[in-house]
Amino acid sequence: MTQSIKSSRTKLLIVFGLFLGPLFFALIWYYGLGAVFLPRAATNHAPLVQPLVVLQPFTNLQLDQKEINLSTLQGKWTVVHRLGDRCDQTCEKSLYNTRQARLALGKDANRVQRLVLGSHVNQLEALGVDHADLALMLRITGGLETQLMPLVESMSLQQDDALLVDPLGNVMMAIPFDLNPSHLLKDMKKLLKLSKIG
Repeated sequence: MTQSIKSSRTKLLIVFGLFLGPLFFALIWYYGLGAVFLPRAATNHAPLVQPLVVLQPFTNLQLDQKEINLSTLQGKWTVVHRLGDRCDQTCEKSLYNTRQARLALGKDANRVQRLVLGSHVNQLEALGVDHADLALMLRITGGLETQLMPLVESMSLQQDDALLVDPLGNVMMAIPFDLNPSHLLKDMKKLLKLSKIG
């Protein structure tokens, strides 16, 4: 008789377990355990500019004194570097990182251009030797830098941090000079994949 009762209880516990077990597990999963196993949402590594800064028409000069303006930027993703009086180690690192990230884009590299705002001709000529893909621009009163400075100050950007301008002429991302090139590459790949233009 005792053995029969034990057997009945065991069967009853198994039946309850079959019905209540999944419910108990689902509640635990829903209220916390699931978050441990879910993949983290994809995020960008470089800080986004919020809200976007829409560039207005501007004029700068290239080394050959030809004008470069807003239409030069439109249609491609543009990495803009702002240089101080000289290009030191952090400046060189920033230029190197954006160059490597652009080259690593492979067939999409032609969708991205890089330009630099420099203080004087000698500085830009020296950079052009190591960075043949750079568009070399001289600072000019009322030029591109005039529009960028309020953003630089509001985001507390350093001198050697770069900025990314989308194909419509919107400044939309800051690129810290010490950002890992592989992280920059991931951000750029994501943007190019989502973008229908440029």
